[in-house]
Amino acid sequence: MGSMLRLAVRVIAVAAALALLALAWAAVVLVMSRSDLLKAKDELQRAQSSTSSDETAALLATATKRLERADSRLTQIGPSVAARVPVAGNTVESVAIATRASLRVGQQLQVLVDDARAADLVSDGRVDLVRLARLEADLRRAAKTTAEPVAALADAPTSRVPGSVASAVRSARTQLSSLPRSLAQAADALGATGDLLGRNGPRRLLVVLENNAELRGTGGLVSVFAEGITRNGKLELQGFRDVQDVADVPGTSSPPRRVSAPADYRGLWGPFLADTTLWKNTNMSPDIATSSAVLASVAAESLHRRPDAIVWLDVRTIAAVLEATGPATLPDGTVLSGDTAVASLLSQAYRNTTDDEIGQGLRRARLRGAADVVLNRLLDGSPNLVRLAPSLARAVAGRHLAVWSGDAAQQKAWTSGAVDGGVRAGDGDLVSVAVQNFGGGDRNGNKLDYYARRLVTHSAVVSRTDATVEQLVTLRNIAPSRGLPSYVAGKATPGVSNNYLTFAVPRSATLLEFSRGGTAVRTAVMPEGDHRVLTDLVSLSPGTSVSWRLRYRMPVHDGRYRVTLVPQPLAVDAGLSVSVTAGAGVDISGGDIRLSGPFTQVRTVDASIHRPGLARRITDAIRRFWNEPVRLPG
Repeated sequence: MGSMLRLAVRVIAVAAALALLALAWAAVVLVMSRSDLLKAKDELQRAQSSTSSDETAALLATATKRLERADSRLTQIGPSVAARVPVAGNTVESVAIATRASLRVGQQLQVLVDDARAADLVSDGRVDLVRLARLEADLRRAAKTTAEPVAALADAPTSRVPGSVASAVRSARTQLSSLPRSLAQAADALGATGDLLGRNGPRRLLVVLENNAELRGTGGLVSVFAEGITRNGKLELQGFRDVQDVADVPGTSSPPRRVSAPADYRGLWGPFLADTTLWKNTNMSPDIATSSAVLASVAAESLHRRPDAIVWLDVRTIAAVLEATGPATLPDGTVLSGDTAVASLLSQAYRNTTDDEIGQGLRRARLRGAADVVLNRLLDGSPNLVRLAPSLARAVAGRHLAVWSGDAAQQKAWTSGAVDGGVRAGDGDLVSVAVQNFGGGDRNGNKLDYYARRLVTHSAVVSRTDATVEQLVTLRNIAPSRGLPSYVAGKATPGVSNNYLTFAVPRSATLLEFSRGGTAVRTAVMPEGDHRVLTDLVSLSPGTSVSWRLRYRMPVHDGRYRVTLVPQPLAVDAGLSVSVTAGAGVDISGGDIRLSGPFTQVRTVDASIHRPGLARRITDAIRRFWNEPVRLPG
């Protein structure tokens, strides 16, 4: 018996010594790898923001080599054994997982960039559909290859790990978690783009440009449009035209005619003639697919040609293209760049133009010229795909650029590729606040939305069964009280913005409060798509602001609270603050969620809710015992 005990002690001692040796070995490897990992992170970030395709490729190549070296060290026997040591090996394991995920991502991005640089995608105004299909296949392969290591990163241990390591792992998790899905979405979008460009036969397009200085639900007033035909990758596009040339006008010999529209759309927006050939109100639904279906019917009635697809873009999209391709000179001599396009077209064009019909005609001509120049630049093959793709991706993510197809299968692909500009709650929560410009007190309207500022705060406290949600929305009018042309400021009430707002709530929500400035707002709850909306109308004088509070409770299913954040495309981005916190008796995997910054893109926040372990419950009970007041009977 004694000899067996001594043998067991020796085995344990040897195992402990080997574990210590492995941990020491791993510590040395971590120190050696630290420099490579930090430099690779810096190079990947620089590659993301680089405007040179050659520089991007070089940075990705260098970063990948560093990550390969670090991964090779971390897969040595010592670190591999150390990673299996309980608790103590968490640091080695988490670093190894994060390194492997970053390496796979870097390798796949390098392949994509190299392929994108290999040859011109556009030549002589024609898109090479074979190359487009090859890029689509590369994206699908990259999505599949990165899915497993990125999923492993989501489960990488961060408890009992040094703070700096845990922070770096969480940062990598945040940056990479959505990448496989984004790559798959990009592949779907490229597949749909091939169909849009006439891969399977000619397609009739309607391209519309929105003016964000006068808001509608999808982003701005549809001010100019162009028609085109695509065949085998080539787009034959007519020049942009002003909608005033084709729209019907109330009180004239050609009054607006009603067109077919979904029941929800007609109920909400029909009173404003949004389902008619008036054109200017056709896009009042924030859901671009819904507004597109109505606009297609309007175009069929007004132009006698129904488009197969509609491409939506705004002034922010023009800026995105110029950011990637460089400044452009318009026919009137105006020079636009990515930094100046928004202010030039949505503010200075109004200030520097005479306040009469001739002057505004020249301003609209400038807007048409900007749209023509940018689309011609896209079609002439000059833009570098590596530089252009990120700019267009940001425009799509912010809903400044979207595509709709009347073909159900193709529309499904645009939706899958997240290019459809949809506003959907799905089976979760939804943040979507849309403002419609209701003019300046007379029929001439105003263009004051360039001077509007918006802040959206969304807070949810979750339990295992429900979430209590509060949204605070502040709208501010920073327009100067004087000095703006009457076309911008409005004639009846200069500088006063009249705003019609819709606030989205899930269909499953139980409304607790809807108030403005602390006073309850009495309004009907109207259906729109897969959710409902509350409406309000408010006037804001220059320099004033107003805030709304929206509170509701909604059920939580399968231990997950999910909220989709959908911005309205604006000239100047709204601010956003989001917090998802655990209520009594539950935890959120990875801890409470807090986000803040510009509201620039559609994103989904997902919280996994679970009951804490026994030790946590005992600790919480003791804390409550000592901190909560004792209430005696009687």
